[in-house]
Amino acid sequence: MYQPSPTAFPVAPHAGYTSAMTIDTLAVTAVCGELRAYIGAKIQDTVVASPQSIALELYHERRRVWLLLSAHPKLARIAIHPKKIPRGVELATPFLLLMRKYLEGGRISAVEQPALERIIIISIVKPTEPRNTDEDAPPPDPSIPVSYTTVRLIIELMDQRSNIFMVDANDVVMECVKHVNSQMSRRVALPQHPYVIPPIPSKADPRDGDATPLVAALTSEHDLAKAIVATYRGVSPQLAREAAFRADNDPIAAVRELHALFTAQPAPCIIRDEHDQPIAFAAYPLTHRPGAVPCASINDAIIAYAFVHESLGDYQRRRDILRIRIGDHRDRIARVHANMTQEMTRAERMELLRWEGQMIYAYMHTITPHMTELVIDGQVITLEPRVPPSQQAQDRFKTYDKAKAALAGLPERIQKTTEELQGIDETLAFLAMADSFDAIESVARDALSLGWLKSSDIPRQARVKPQPPLRFAIDAATSIYVGRNAFQNQHVTFTIGESHDTWLHARGIPGGHVIIKSGGRPVDPAVLRRAAALAAYYSSAREEAAVDIDVCRRTGVRRIKGGPPGLVSYHAESTIRIAPDQTGSATP
Repeated sequence: MYQPSPTAFPVAPHAGYTSAMTIDTLAVTAVCGELRAYIGAKIQDTVVASPQSIALELYHERRRVWLLLSAHPKLARIAIHPKKIPRGVELATPFLLLMRKYLEGGRISAVEQPALERIIIISIVKPTEPRNTDEDAPPPDPSIPVSYTTVRLIIELMDQRSNIFMVDANDVVMECVKHVNSQMSRRVALPQHPYVIPPIPSKADPRDGDATPLVAALTSEHDLAKAIVATYRGVSPQLAREAAFRADNDPIAAVRELHALFTAQPAPCIIRDEHDQPIAFAAYPLTHRPGAVPCASINDAIIAYAFVHESLGDYQRRRDILRIRIGDHRDRIARVHANMTQEMTRAERMELLRWEGQMIYAYMHTITPHMTELVIDGQVITLEPRVPPSQQAQDRFKTYDKAKAALAGLPERIQKTTEELQGIDETLAFLAMADSFDAIESVARDALSLGWLKSSDIPRQARVKPQPPLRFAIDAATSIYVGRNAFQNQHVTFTIGESHDTWLHARGIPGGHVIIKSGGRPVDPAVLRRAAALAAYYSSAREEAAVDIDVCRRTGVRRIKGGPPGLVSYHAESTIRIAPDQTGSATP
């Protein structure tokens, strides 16, 4: 029997993956073959792993495994996991209540696949009356007259249209993960409606080996792989490309290859990129793509691929949540800053009142009764004819003094909020550049310590230790250090950096502080360009063709007193314009 491999889990996701999982008909066939090893397994527990997926704890041959059924729009799949799948939805959903009633305590009796469909049907039988609940109890003896309830889980692995149904013995839908009404689709997916298999396209059966319809299709479609997809049922673009490649783009030979692929035993493989992350898999050898290696099972291939891509989705969502939370705080600070700026404008008008009071006193001897204005150097001072000039001057002085008291310290507060906004913008830039869970949570930790996030925004299990800056070793005496968040920037510049070291930063935009430590020796121009390229890459302009990088001695960099960590001023700089580049290995 297939044993799920604990080593099927990669250690970390890579930032570049966004493609959808390709589970074609042959992959579904291979999954069914592996799942049939669990016929007779007892369902011990059920959970809703996410709004789009459920999980069943199976006990079989003295082992526990977890069967995940997912209707994710990009990562729909069925996979056996050796480790417990956590509950993702706390509230008892209707699907969960039905699973508890009809599945827990039942046993898997059949695993089926409708011909050429990406559909798996898992039948579960459960005694109507409670029986021996010992997990080691043998399957019920069919010779003993016992009434059973039969329920089927139908998993449709169809990308955006993926769904999971619980269907009774009369093919009536008891519940489904995604509800689809008649206004959304002609094929309704709702409880108490009959389950109807998706419409079968009027295409040829690839197992018949008939090339006639393909030859006819090629009269209007010159791409052989596309013609294969359009002609035959159950053929994915990847499978069609594989058949065309094996046949050297000969249509007759391609149909023979297609027939051979459909009748052969599964031979799973997986393809990884230069970062050792999975980018494709299949239930058959992929000869049309370089780098394919055999995989122990289709289950291992699915788990390896889904782990990376679903993890990417998870940390992208985490980044989005943090960006919204920090952005909300920024909006509040920006409103305060705008209000204070308006107050400052009013304060400047108050200075005019003081000047008017002084002028009224100075030219009081020229003011006559019923005079309505006083003109001094072209400036018009409005007068109240019925109020004595001295009283008008005093009124202006009182208004000025009151406003001055109210606005005491306003310039300092405006400066402080300006610096805080700069710090927040820097943090948001680092958040956008973070390419791992640890990097994201490190930025979140900094934002929490600065009061830009609440402790409730960071789950306890997500709190990580501070990460050190990146270090690029050039030779035995020269290294480049790069900060990737505010506290790392401060550490790079003022702890690692010494007075004689070279300091770099992207000009006028958020980014990492870069220090070249060369032991006091002159910095080689190639090393300087390398450091500048890193400063450009670890900035908010990393997607630009070229970035201006300021370079100065570490002695020219000063902390901004009272400002957020990493906020500095500098002088005596020169500027290099260079393309962003991360080439080279770094050690945190």
